[in-house]
Amino acid sequence: MVESHPPKSVVVGIDGSQAAVRAALWAANRVVGTDIPLRLLHISEASRVAGPREAQQALATAENALHDAYAAIDAMGKPVKVEMQVLNGRPAPTLIDASDSTTLLCVGGTGSAHPCDGDFGFTAAELVQSARCSVAVIRERHIGPVTDVRWIVAVVDESPDSSDVVLQVAFEEAQRRGAPLVAVSAWQSGFDDLQNDRAIDDHDRRAHAILDRQLALWMARYPKLEARTRVVYGTFLNYLTEQAASIQMVVIGAAHTRDMQQLTGPAGALALRCSDFSLFVVR
Repeated sequence: MVESHPPKSVVVGIDGSQAAVRAALWAANRVVGTDIPLRLLHISEASRVAGPREAQQALATAENALHDAYAAIDAMGKPVKVEMQVLNGRPAPTLIDASDSTTLLCVGGTGSAHPCDGDFGFTAAELVQSARCSVAVIRERHIGPVTDVRWIVAVVDESPDSSDVVLQVAFEEAQRRGAPLVAVSAWQSGFDDLQNDRAIDDHDRRAHAILDRQLALWMARYPKLEARTRVVYGTFLNYLTEQAASIQMVVIGAAHTRDMQQLTGPAGALALRCSDFSLFVVR
């Protein structure tokens, strides 16, 4: 007899902000109509030595935050199973611990509330680097039936295994949003290659051929989606900085550690400034 296990919930960090509510709405749209529950998780930083009054205030704050997120989901009028939980601790470490029991962890990004800050926020940046499951940082200022023709960007490389998982998530998200998709491969060469235009051209051709083959497999499954490939010389962050205004979500594999460190660190501030693209890190 085959044992059936209940599906792991999708966890959303709720801190009382509108950015967190938008993250909850985005996550709800992903699980709607499925058996996957949505777990709204509030982390209370109330001190262990807090008195009864402080503890009561902290609980009321948590309940209000969870209620606001639940009410927004309920207003969608879609079938979503919602669970709610309050844990004590510091947000980043507690959410990282929670990532052991889920396949996807969602949080709002600072950019959702302050679009020109050029910052993901400390907690979101920590989760992107250290969570043990996929992480979605939702920075968009509008979640719902709003037409958005900006691109879903899938960051891929020449590895078919890692790129395949990223493309799967990117195509699913593009179909859900009715958005166009571009698969981007960024590369840099050594000093010798910089002196050799033929070497650069040869690498570009090989990269395009690999990327086109990878994309063709997914286009056969999603024939109605607009999708294209792009090979860029330089860092992905440079590409993102130039194209940020035309992007609504970046999907990237966790193996791209350097790209993620650049994006969530000081170097990424220019790309994030006055943009609201979300980030989906696939693990």
